[in-house]
Amino acid sequence: MKKTLLKILGTVVLASVLTGCSTTSSTTNNSKDEPKKEAIQGPGKDFDWNAKVEPVKLDRTYTEQNSENSFTTRLTGIEKAQAKLESKKKSISDEKVKLALKVVDAVFVNQQNIDDLVKAAGYNNQKELFENVWKQTITDVAKEYNFTPNEDFVFQGETYKMSIYGPMSFKVNTNAYGKAGAYDLNDYKVEGNTVYLYITTPHIDNYQYFVKASYLPNYESFFEPLALVVNTARSENKIGEVLNSRAIYNLAALEYKADRYIDLQGMDYHPTAKQYIAIQVDDSGKVTIDMENLQNLLHINSKKSNETNKVKFNITQ
Repeated sequence: MKKTLLKILGTVVLASVLTGCSTTSSTTNNSKDEPKKEAIQGPGKDFDWNAKVEPVKLDRTYTEQNSENSFTTRLTGIEKAQAKLESKKKSISDEKVKLALKVVDAVFVNQQNIDDLVKAAGYNNQKELFENVWKQTITDVAKEYNFTPNEDFVFQGETYKMSIYGPMSFKVNTNAYGKAGAYDLNDYKVEGNTVYLYITTPHIDNYQYFVKASYLPNYESFFEPLALVVNTARSENKIGEVLNSRAIYNLAALEYKADRYIDLQGMDYHPTAKQYIAIQVDDSGKVTIDMENLQNLLHINSKKSNETNKVKFNITQ
């Protein structure tokens, strides 16, 4: 089990996949624009695209799964980070910056407001947003690593349509960031209608996907064989297979529930990811974010927009 775990941890998220391979060849359901119901076959048939995670609570109870012993602790790191962020916001007078920050807040502070992100990205609901992010991401990676994406992933007799299950995996991955509670606003710049933000945010604790899976009754029969598929594809440099199998592993670990999430790194506030985001805000107050910056904000692929935007802060490395 340990050997499988160590190998699978390197393949959890897109950034890790790209780094590790060569280039040789509780919720509410109140979305104002609900996605149309469509017939979905397989374990994801009840996935609720309207689900939104609640903001983090500062008093958190931890329960040991085996002994059921529990203890409650105050998340003082998040509490201090929230106070720092609010103080920083109060010092900002530029309305364009304030509006741009609402988009960031919708990911890391309060995902009850995720419709702010959806609208800024130009979509009607979360389903549309994550479908397009998945589609663009797979297209980009396939072009960079020279492979033809597989529309289906077949495992243990089940066929998973990745145009459906891939976006689901991005959705539940994003849920975790809704528990960050805050982010570090290091700096900002405004040039015309473009607001550049330099922020530091927490990373997902990828180990938690394994932990979630290990407590499920089908761990040995389902997750262990699936981990072998992931690891074999990785060793053979089959990037598309890694992405697809890893997406199914993540979803299955959360039992295909749209309101589930894993923990972020650290038991409290632990921001380590530097992000340079560009958001458009016109004089009328209309806010838009393009695909590259959206992928960056969601921790899916930060390379392109970080390289483009960090020069605005005189950062070259």
